[in-house]
Amino acid sequence: MPRGDTGRNRSAIVNSVLVPYIVDDIRMSETPEYAVEATRTSLEILETLVETPEPMGVTALSDQLDVAKSVAHNHLSTLRAQGYVVKRDGQYEPSLSMLSLGKRARSDLPIYQTGKEAVDNLATATGETATLFIREENYAVPVYIAEDDVDWTPRFHAGDRLPLHVNAPGKCLMASMSDDKLETMLEKNDRESFTDATITDSADLMKEVRRIRDDGAAFCRGEHYEGIVGIAATIPTTGGCRTAALGVTGPVDRLNGRYLEEDITGQVLSTTKSIQVTLTGN
Repeated sequence: MPRGDTGRNRSAIVNSVLVPYIVDDIRMSETPEYAVEATRTSLEILETLVETPEPMGVTALSDQLDVAKSVAHNHLSTLRAQGYVVKRDGQYEPSLSMLSLGKRARSDLPIYQTGKEAVDNLATATGETATLFIREENYAVPVYIAEDDVDWTPRFHAGDRLPLHVNAPGKCLMASMSDDKLETMLEKNDRESFTDATITDSADLMKEVRRIRDDGAAFCRGEHYEGIVGIAATIPTTGGCRTAALGVTGPVDRLNGRYLEEDITGQVLSTTKSIQVTLTGN
């Protein structure tokens, strides 16, 4: 599992383990009525270890999380006993057991089983980075990322929880929601502006969603990361599969003009249709 990426969403570890089990009702509260502080502390310790490039000691962890050294030590000992943390030369680091859990959870997703090869083929055919996303509550989560270009890599990883409004797959997933659920989500949640191009206004996002439904594809033009663009299309819910979005993303100096809007878009739409045919048999 990648380490040392300070841009990684802090909840990515929890997300990658619980992919198939997150409740899909956006109306539920994001904040538990009775938060279990001990659980939160354990997860914060685990996430901090993942985000830090080098192993950490008890003192460093307690200082960073503002908890007593005894508390940090107790949580580390418990996590170590459960196999989620290892101790090396007096320092602590995350184990690879989370990688096993995340991969096993992902392998149970029908859309991953069906779509992985198609995503790989799309990356090879375009020479770009292809992605497969699903929605978890109010987040877009990359289930699989296929990278063909060794000179550029996305700043997100499989399992990260990304805001729905900032990239093309996320906007496709928004467009797949019913108007009632989408309006409830837009009214309930504040949206962060990552760049000057980020769309945060509810009315503007509803207009964007209607356009995506009409066109069958969504574009992202530097709305999450400056200079990074993307195209995505929706793979509708079929049988036991969750609604998903297939996309291509990369630097704007390469993905632009007719190449993006016709060539890449055509291949994304074609691949999406191919996955749908595989899922439905027609």
